[in-house]
Amino acid sequence: MNEILFLVLNFIVGFVSDIILNVLTHYNIQYIESLKPYFQNKTIIEAAFYAGLTVLIIVGFAMIIYSLFKGKYLPESKEDIFYFGLIAFVLGYIGDIIIEQNDIFPKLKLYYQVVGSGLWGGLAILFSVYISLIGLYLYPRIQ
Repeated sequence: MNEILFLVLNFIVGFVSDIILNVLTHYNIQYIESLKPYFQNKTIIEAAFYAGLTVLIIVGFAMIIYSLFKGKYLPESKEDIFYFGLIAFVLGYIGDIIIEQNDIFPKLKLYYQVVGSGLWGGLAILFSVYISLIGLYLYPRIQ
């Protein structure tokens, strides 16, 4: 059950983060405005869905890889959280490079020319994972 909730939380974080980025492209913020071409031909919901789905896929792979080493899908200790985050970052980094090299989202060409691929994809996944872990471990305390 926690695994599904964790994946749902990651989808939501990716979805909401993309909406925030979409809104921020309307302001002249360095680097972020390079995302404008990507958002121009999509509705806010469509672009956010793709972002959430991308996060969901990468985090799902991170859970599978983590389980191969630890025998469980989610981290529980501080040390586990570090290693899970490391796996997620590396997969996000690689995923971002794959997205660029395979031109999966063609309208991101300007963005990749400005910031490059890898680092920001890895950081985005890491952000989603840590926010989702906070949500996951706070959820039982709220009930």
